[in-house]
Amino acid sequence: MRPSLLTLVLLATSLLAAQQPSQPSAAVRFSFDWPQGIPWQKFSITVESSGAAHFEGTPHPDGTDGSSEPVVQDFTMSTVNSQKVFELARKLNYFRGDLDSHIKHVAQTGKKTLAYHSPQTEGSATYNWSQNPDVQQITNLFTGIAMTIDYGEKLKFQYRFDKLGMDERLKELVDLQADHGVYELDIISPTLRKIADDPNVMNIARERAQLILRRAAQPPSAAHDSESQ
Repeated sequence: MRPSLLTLVLLATSLLAAQQPSQPSAAVRFSFDWPQGIPWQKFSITVESSGAAHFEGTPHPDGTDGSSEPVVQDFTMSTVNSQKVFELARKLNYFRGDLDSHIKHVAQTGKKTLAYHSPQTEGSATYNWSQNPDVQQITNLFTGIAMTIDYGEKLKFQYRFDKLGMDERLKELVDLQADHGVYELDIISPTLRKIADDPNVMNIARERAQLILRRAAQPPSAAHDSESQ
C-alpha cells in the first residue's frame, strides 16, 4: 500500500524540523571578582532560560582545606528562581545601564558584573554596590548560590577528614537557610544525604542534615528582597 500524500508531507515536515538547529536560548551571567573575597576570590554563574546553569569559582586559600583549586559545578536552577532571574533582567533593561549607586565612602565589596545575552539583546553592567532593590535581589540570589556551593565543598572535605567538625558547619548552614542566605540547596543534596544516612556520623549532625533536606524539599520560594548585599 502506497503512503498517502498527507503521510509524506508529515514525514517531510518532521525530517525538516529535526534538521533545523535548535534556537539559542537567552542567558544571564553573574560574575564576582575580589582578591580579598571570602569564601570566593572570584566566581561566575551562568543560567540559561531553560534553567541549565554552570558555576566556576576560585576559593580563597584561607578556606577550610586551604585550597585555591578551581571549583566547577553544573546544575539545574529551580524554575521559580530561573524565572525570577530573567524577570529581574527584564526589569533592569537587560543590564543596559549603570547599576552602581556611586555613593562616596561605600566599602568595597567586590566587582560584580551582570550580563544578558540572547539572539535579540545584549547587555552588561559592572558595579560594586547598588541601592536598586532589583539589583540587590538578583545579587543576593547569585551570591546565595555561591554560598551553597562553598558549603557543599566544605562538607565534602569534612566528611572525609573531620566528621566531628561537621556539626558546627551544618548548624551554620541551618541558620543561613532560615535567613535566606543560601539558595538552590538541591546542588549539595547528595552530600547532605550521605551525611544523614551515615551511622558513623554524630546523631546531631545527621539530624541537622535531615532538617536541611526537609526544608529544601518544601515548595520553593523565589529569592527574597533584601536591603543589603
